[in-house]
Amino acid sequence: EANHNVLVPVRKESNIKWLPSHRVDVKEVDLLDLEAVKGLLKGIDVVFHLASIRGMGWSFEDEEVHRVNVGITENLLKVSLSKKVKHYIYVSSVSVYGHSNIGPIDENYPYSPVTRYGKTKYKSEMLVEGFYKDDKLPTTIIRPVITYGPRDTWGMIVKLIRLINSGKYLTVGSGENRVHLVYIDDLINGLISVVKNPIAIGKTYILAGEIPITINKLVGIIASLLNRNVPSLHIPIWLARLTGLTLEGFYRAISIRKEPFITRDKVDIMTRDRSFNIGKAIRELGYTPGIGYEEGLKKTVDWIRCERLI
Repeated sequence: EANHNVLVPVRKESNIKWLPSHRVDVKEVDLLDLEAVKGLLKGIDVVFHLASIRGMGWSFEDEEVHRVNVGITENLLKVSLSKKVKHYIYVSSVSVYGHSNIGPIDENYPYSPVTRYGKTKYKSEMLVEGFYKDDKLPTTIIRPVITYGPRDTWGMIVKLIRLINSGKYLTVGSGENRVHLVYIDDLINGLISVVKNPIAIGKTYILAGEIPITINKLVGIIASLLNRNVPSLHIPIWLARLTGLTLEGFYRAISIRKEPFITRDKVDIMTRDRSFNIGKAIRELGYTPGIGYEEGLKKTVDWIRCERLI
């Protein structure tokens, strides 16, 4: 919309349903192939790097998750430096902080990644910082929280909506812990505010919605939109974690690569208290998240219904 020429690299098996061919140049490329990346970045001014195996990545071994998530980052950094890219924007994750119940967390909170995804994001951030400090490559690191909205087909909120809609959702713990989300439009606006912004060079920013929300309130909004009742039964956290551990071990023992219905990571997402401070992005980028949970969740549910995903 701002009349930039946009190039989107995709994998051979990528679903490009939502990429408008008349608005962007779609190119099939292997980002782990250094020579291919050299051709890809010819004449490119700004790189947004979001490519990774995200979540738990149950279909992949640990080594492959590291090879992809860190390897692609390194390739794009090397070529961006040689091609004199004007701005390299790395989209990391708040997972680099690990599981902390202390909040609101800001950009200065120490690294403590727990998941293999978070660990690869941390290692990639170290590479990005090195290229900025040692090689003077203009970089910015963005740490989004869990993102939701239309066109997400398997993220946390979509899974939660499906569970509530099917009557299978049960609250783990008290439900009074908070989760901090960001609606997709707000995240995109935040990313756009970074492009070639001299203030953002060499900086790291958390992008999140205006405020966190308790699990109980989040579930209540979704249940109301779906016209569903949520059972009053609450599952103890220890029991949910034990179930997740057991299922994870069972799936690995018999080499099932599909993600278990319950995992310890899912339990952590739904039971730990998380809140983040977006003051730095507000002050320096003019970041203003404008979509509240009521509006964002309604748009999400409406889209899921329209796509007949429930």
